[in-house]
Amino acid sequence: MKTATVMVLFMAVAVTANSAPIDYVVSSALTPGDSVVYNLDFIDPFNLPIFDAEMKSKIANTEYTTPMSEIPIPPYDIHTFEGVQVYSNPTGEIEFYGRVEADTLLITQSYKNQANQFPPPPILYADLADDSVGDTLPGSAGEWLDITGSAISYSDDRIYVRLNNAGGGWPTSQGFNFFAYAFALYNPGSSDLSGTALVYVSVPFVFTPGLYHVDLRDTSFTRIAGIDYQTTGDSLHMSCAISDLLLDPNWNQWPPESEYILTGGITISVVSLQPSLNDFTYPSAFIPKTQYLNTEQNTPPTAGVFGMDPIYNVSVEGFFEYIDEDNNLPFMYFCIFDGDEFPMETTDHSYNDGSMFDILIPWPGDGWHTYYFSFSDGAAVIETQLDSIFLTPIGVDENPVPTAFELRQNYPNPFNSGTTIEFGLAEPSQLELSIYGITGKQITELARGNFEAGTHRIIWSGSDSFGNPVSSGVYFYRIKIGNYVHNGKMLFMK
Repeated sequence: MKTATVMVLFMAVAVTANSAPIDYVVSSALTPGDSVVYNLDFIDPFNLPIFDAEMKSKIANTEYTTPMSEIPIPPYDIHTFEGVQVYSNPTGEIEFYGRVEADTLLITQSYKNQANQFPPPPILYADLADDSVGDTLPGSAGEWLDITGSAISYSDDRIYVRLNNAGGGWPTSQGFNFFAYAFALYNPGSSDLSGTALVYVSVPFVFTPGLYHVDLRDTSFTRIAGIDYQTTGDSLHMSCAISDLLLDPNWNQWPPESEYILTGGITISVVSLQPSLNDFTYPSAFIPKTQYLNTEQNTPPTAGVFGMDPIYNVSVEGFFEYIDEDNNLPFMYFCIFDGDEFPMETTDHSYNDGSMFDILIPWPGDGWHTYYFSFSDGAAVIETQLDSIFLTPIGVDENPVPTAFELRQNYPNPFNSGTTIEFGLAEPSQLELSIYGITGKQITELARGNFEAGTHRIIWSGSDSFGNPVSSGVYFYRIKIGNYVHNGKMLFMK
């Protein structure tokens, strides 16, 4: 029977999911093309064979639905879905939430009813699992007991729900038969076979609309508090205070420790004070959470710790800590090693408190190698300065001492943002390092003073002595040590 199937589903969902099934729902910043990249992590504790994900977003009263596809590429893990939504000259705030749907289970967040409107505007409701028309149990009095859909929303202090039926209004009685319409809320952390429900009912001297403790074993009801309710056509709206919900022994905090609740619609007939079920929706998991993106203000991401670690004769590991105060996902996430781009990976999709990305690069051989990191939240790019690492068969030699003076070719060359000038000293030396244009005019002085024996690297950013960027062209770097002058040639291209 349908009732038994639903009861089993409620129990199965409650047992298998101890934390919110939808984990991280994040976005990029608004890109220059007015698009936003969305990600959603789905843990899937239910082992669903097939499921689809989508992102709902709205700007003011205009809503967008973004289909999402699962992506098995870095920096993602578990079941991570991605979708791209293009907006038309968006302004203000984008509110968005994620949802996952399978044949018999729907998991969703919703928009927040910040103004506590009752009933909430349709756009603020998140639709829950659909229910078929004509599937009431035998003996049901009419189509008004046939649930066809349900929805939910929330605010800081209230829960808002909606039931839809096949028609006939929402009568509470017909002769001596009474009808109750309930929206069940179940705490997955509860060990008791009972739940809580918002119930629209009117049985003189016995039942009135309210928030009830419901025993799922015998469908008995105990009233906890009153509710707000309103019927309009085929829609029944109900709302309860969260403070009233917490009066039920099944609830000790909101949201519950699991961070989600189970919901379902129920219609009941009461004959001779004995209730019997008429219709029951399949359960949905609701996560009372929403996310926001400010389209007019963006805090650029920053870099935490980063660098390269060798695994001798095996690989080189690059690591980079991406920090985004707005919790925007990285639109771009590369380690550029010897000029090649390597996408980096992470298992931490909470970016506002720092997420460590890494990449293993096969052993590139002994000698000098260059690297830097390039990340973007979609609106702002951060790049580390070009750096280098000297690899030997036994690891890294940070400062190998040459047997004679060496001035190496700058790298990269040509370059467009920064380049490294590298030289080696066999003994401590007093030197000057300067940049000259093709006419012989000095552009800037990069270094002057005493340098220890060993290998040294100086980065030129492509700016003159006043900090102004130079134009594209050929430049020379010149090292003067006593009476000796050594030159190198390089090409700057914007």
